[in-house]
Order: sequence, then C-alpha cells, then structure tokens
Amino acid sequence: MNVAPNQIDAESRAHRHYRDGLSDVFGELADLFGNPRSHGLIYGILFAAREPLSMDDIAEQLSISKGSVSQGLRALEELGAVQKNTDGRSGQYSAKMELKTLISGFVKSRLIPRLDASRERLTILRGDIPKMTPGEANEAAWRLARVAQWHERAAQFLPIAEKVFQSASRLMPKNDG
Repeated sequence: MNVAPNQIDAESRAHRHYRDGLSDVFGELADLFGNPRSHGLIYGILFAAREPLSMDDIAEQLSISKGSVSQGLRALEELGAVQKNTDGRSGQYSAKMELKTLISGFVKSRLIPRLDASRERLTILRGDIPKMTPGEANEAAWRLARVAQWHERAAQFLPIAEKVFQSASRLMPKNDG
C-alpha cells in the first residue's frame, strides 16, 4: 500500500491526539474516584496502545518521571487494571479491558477497605456517647445510627452493583483483532 509521507504524518498526529484524549478521559475518571490523575493517564496510554508499552515509553508519552510511572503501574496492578507481560519482553505493560475486572478491583481494593475502616471508626465514636450530656448523646446516637444505616445499604448494594457491571461487560462487544 502506497501512502504519501504527509498522510502518514497526519495519521500519526491523529493517533497521538486520540491517545492523549483517551488518556485525559481516564485521568479525569481517576480523579473523580479519588485516585491520582497520573494513574488514569497511565491507564489511558496503555488502553490506547496497540501493543504493550515499557515504563520508558509511558514516561516519554506522558512527560512524567519514571518514578511516577512505576508508582502508578504498581497501583494499577493492585487494582487489576494492568498486567505486566511475561512473554519474553521484560517490563512491558498492557491494560486489562474488561469492565468487570476494573470495577471488581476498585471495589475490593478501595471501596470495601474504606467502608470497613469507617465502620470501625463509627464503633469508636459510639464509645463517646455515654460521656456526653443527655441532649448531645441523643443527637449523636441518632446521627451515628443514620451513618450506620448508610453503611449497611452500601454493603448490600456493592454485590448488586458488581453483578450489574459484570452483566454489562458481557454485553459489550469484544475486540478480536
């Protein structure tokens, strides 16, 4: 196939624009969910890449330090969002593209531990109630009961939400190429 040099350059510019734009989308999503924007940018670069990338490639494409890339990749691996490829090329990373994997990783590594920690904190705060005046104690007990109810609802909702996302990911078309 004969392609004019300026057409190749235009396609490269278009692909860079696509890659950077997709990376920005994931950066915004990471920020929305309380994660460092750089983690989303890294995931976006890997998501847009046609082949696995090295840490050097990622750092160069995002203009960030290798240390930031290394830290981001470790966090993304913990979430189950990226994988280090072991097919002979050391240090090559690729994005996992299954929605259920991403959601499940987020729920298990971020949401559940935070809910558990806040539940423990509520237990500690309940211990303060007997030390309060009767008016304060009644108000505090009511508010703590309210938050405990929210926690219970969240705990009931998480398994349902996971199943919904798993069903949605099965409906999404797979890329075989």
